[in-house]
Amino acid sequence: MKESYFDGGLFQLIGYRILGGLVTTITLGICLPWAYTMIYSWEAKHTVINGERLHFDGTALELFGNWIKWFLLSVITLGIYSFWLGIKLKQWRISHTHTESGAALDSHFDGGLLQYIGYSILGFLITFITLGICLPWSYTMLYNWEEKHTVINGRRLRFDGTAVGLFGNWIKWFLLSVITLGIYSFWLGIKLRKWRVAHTYFE
Repeated sequence: MKESYFDGGLFQLIGYRILGGLVTTITLGICLPWAYTMIYSWEAKHTVINGERLHFDGTALELFGNWIKWFLLSVITLGIYSFWLGIKLKQWRISHTHTESGAALDSHFDGGLLQYIGYSILGFLITFITLGICLPWSYTMLYNWEEKHTVINGRRLRFDGTAVGLFGNWIKWFLLSVITLGIYSFWLGIKLRKWRVAHTYFE
């Protein structure tokens, strides 16, 4: 089986987020879809699953159209539809994510809102009861749920990371953050993403 990995860097991510934030602020939020698609494209092109690099082909204009539709549906339903926005955004994102060699094949996300809410509540409760010790378990539970509901180019993803494996990294990252007086903590998001992608494969 070929390797899965994420090769994006922290400074690139910071640069894109600052640029996206500035453009969104200057345009009073109108260009937020552009900021999202810019980040999605960057993340996809730095993600390799089983030796196949991903590609994102969504456009800001298309997302903006969906943005307007979702906003109107939220208004019409007195805010009820807004609970589905995170899932809708993920469905749109995955539908535009492909491997570079198979852009013509179907990609989709088939996870549901109620399942997501259930797992999120369960993860929060377990993390709270254990005073944060089981946070890695919460992460791996959600990662496993998201990947098994993600299909790229007709192939469903599989996640084989374990809470124990993440906990070991958690301790290492915490100690490095302490040793570097918090400087290493800026890399935690990237390190967590690298770990997640490294344990994600096509079935």
